[in-house]
Amino acid sequence: MMTEFLIELFSIQESKAEQVSGIESAATAKFPKNPDITSDGGTMYKVNVDVHYNSRKTAINILHENLGIIPIEITRFTNGYCHSVYYVKTAKDEFVLRITGKTNKQYYTGSLKWLTELNALGIPVPQIIKHGQYQEEFYALISFIPGKDMGEVYRTLTDSQKRGIVKELSAIQRKVSALPVARLYGYPHSGRNESFTAWTGYVESILERARERIKQNGIFSADVCETVKESMRSLDGYFSSVKPTPFLDDITTKNVLIHDGKLSGIVDVDEMCFGDPLLVIGLTHAALLLMEADTKYTEYWLDETGADAIQRKAVTCYTLLFCTDFMGEQGTRFDNGTIVPCNQKIIEILHYNYNDLLKRLS
Repeated sequence: MMTEFLIELFSIQESKAEQVSGIESAATAKFPKNPDITSDGGTMYKVNVDVHYNSRKTAINILHENLGIIPIEITRFTNGYCHSVYYVKTAKDEFVLRITGKTNKQYYTGSLKWLTELNALGIPVPQIIKHGQYQEEFYALISFIPGKDMGEVYRTLTDSQKRGIVKELSAIQRKVSALPVARLYGYPHSGRNESFTAWTGYVESILERARERIKQNGIFSADVCETVKESMRSLDGYFSSVKPTPFLDDITTKNVLIHDGKLSGIVDVDEMCFGDPLLVIGLTHAALLLMEADTKYTEYWLDETGADAIQRKAVTCYTLLFCTDFMGEQGTRFDNGTIVPCNQKIIEILHYNYNDLLKRLS
């Protein structure tokens, strides 16, 4: 009876009021009617609300039945594509509950592995409190780290604070690089088949993923991928020199928590990438360009790494690569029901960034 009461209670609470930034408040997303002719911002389409509701029921069941926790507040974070993630507050504590479907089990097991190893290195990631399986889903209750994704607060950060954050991230990446080097590139310790004998193979796999999504969603032309592939050939020599070094590949404008202008933690670590640590700087740069924000942060990051001219060119190439990847993401529905919102402005920004980066790379 208690479980049914909690489900009903939190369903009513979430329907009454908008939640704080970064947490679920609506189940809608925008898509263009026709990217070639419309400029009205797009038509509204419904996200699969049942996915969110069923996941919330599962969360309450796990908390009550498996963990013996009766929350006074439970709210779903909307960021993230592989898990359903909830902020959980009790009378005394705050937690985060991550729920993963069986099709994404490799991310669940990866998270348990890497959070344990990174905690041992003194890296500020959540601690695992308890984990297990509930019916066909996997869950992990982890510690709550205060802060917001960097992308949410980026425009409030001073130049000094940006320099301080990248200094800490660079130190963290150096700690991570001390982990054993792999023989393969990409994700050799992951359950998914994304390991390669050369760094170029992994880089091209990102481009191929973008191509498939672009074709499926029909918002952009897949021809952009061929142009990027051609432009990458000028860096073949550099790519062949890259060693399979371990690094955190998703500490970008998201997953980097900022509190009072300082780095408070790193979250959503499901995998460890092996290859060129500069890749994540390119991804972050692409995200800042899509936000139409200044890119001082990534400039400071490159300075902190001591990147030379060829490495900086590689980062420009990675930025172009992820600009293309972002094109593929627009309109994609992910396993947890999340749909990447898209409108005419986003399309125009991505086209502009793509063309500008091509010029810079040539």
